[in-house]
Amino acid sequence: MTKDRLVAVENDLFSVADRIRSIDGRYRVFYNTGRGKFEVRSADDDSLQATIPYDRLDSRAVDYVRKTRIERIDEILAEIEHENAVAEKKAIEKAATQAVGNLRL
Repeated sequence: MTKDRLVAVENDLFSVADRIRSIDGRYRVFYNTGRGKFEVRSADDDSLQATIPYDRLDSRAVDYVRKTRIERIDEILAEIEHENAVAEKKAIEKAATQAVGNLRL
């Protein structure tokens, strides 16, 4: 098993680490060599704040960190509930259509 090693990202081509730090001054970006992922950690206690779901640091990472901040939890939960409601409605409509189709056989 490969042991995770965190490599600090301080200077990158697009200044993504600086842009993430501007979202919250406590944020620091690391590359986790064991997981092969970029991580945002708190400088206060080294706690993991986010794992970047992309294989490189670019503007998507900044958008992701901004979008997933805990301060947005109510908005995020509302988005999840809305998406679940839409998916449920589609599933019910599909089941009803299939049921009606089966009645015609």
